[in-house]
Amino acid sequence: MPLFSVIIPLYNKETYIQQTVESVLQQTFTDFELLIVNDASTDKSVSIVSQISDDRIQLIENPENLGLSTTRNHGIFKASGEIIALLDADDVWLPNFLETIHKLHTTFPEASLYGTDYMEVYASHENLVPKKNMDASLQGTSFLLDDFFKASMFQPIFCQSSVAFKKEICQDVEVFDSKITFAEDIDFYIRFCSKYRVAYHYEPLAEIRLEVPNQMSKDTISSKFIPHLHSYEKAAKNNPSLKKYLDLYRYIFASLYTLENAKLQRNYILQNINYNNLTIKQRILIKSPRFVLVWLKKLKNYLLKRNVRVTSF
Repeated sequence: MPLFSVIIPLYNKETYIQQTVESVLQQTFTDFELLIVNDASTDKSVSIVSQISDDRIQLIENPENLGLSTTRNHGIFKASGEIIALLDADDVWLPNFLETIHKLHTTFPEASLYGTDYMEVYASHENLVPKKNMDASLQGTSFLLDDFFKASMFQPIFCQSSVAFKKEICQDVEVFDSKITFAEDIDFYIRFCSKYRVAYHYEPLAEIRLEVPNQMSKDTISSKFIPHLHSYEKAAKNNPSLKKYLDLYRYIFASLYTLENAKLQRNYILQNINYNNLTIKQRILIKSPRFVLVWLKKLKNYLLKRNVRVTSF
């Protein structure tokens, strides 16, 4: 039985899947199986995967297009490894990613989730490492997180291509809520990072491609099912950091709804928000009219192409 089960959900990523798979096969830590779950791709993705010869690769076929959450769950169910490592089909790992996760696993036995920092890769400009709510002096080191939600109050400290977890924590539960079709990772983090310890290596060991066709982040939020943040309010009563985290994503989702002029959904998501948990900039923006947010989004994209990242943190 391998230590790691690497799971790649695949849907129409013919341009990227070979490099993604090769980044796994080139890992310095080699005790893994690679499960590629094809979600009824209609391009040449499966043909490309089939031409890659390695005994550790298993190609699993969904009978129809079932979506990202169900596809990941399918791979997790089929996995035989002790640790699940997720990788999206258009992202890549640096060669020492699995070796670093293995070190976290052995160094911090009390942890059940593991992650590393990541780099955003753009086609139109230079790569960027998002700002984290952690002391810069910790960069390059490994440690247990005292408070996952506090650490995640700026940009996410890891993403779904730089996180791993023990399979034992999800034996009796659905890991990714199959009803959620936008921000599945946020629901995952709330449920599991509030219950289990997280070990972290503060160095970007995954490259996350943005500006890629068929990405979930490109879809409109108003046509999707988002995490039911209100359902976690009871747990947040005894966890101030979780409450701030919920309110941060209420702000983020509400801003997206405003941009799409989805007023009813915006008003609903803001029902339980405590505005004191937002920064001053966020409080101003959340109350701004739509035309202001549209203009600011255009300005942000303009600056981003010139490697200037502007945030509301």
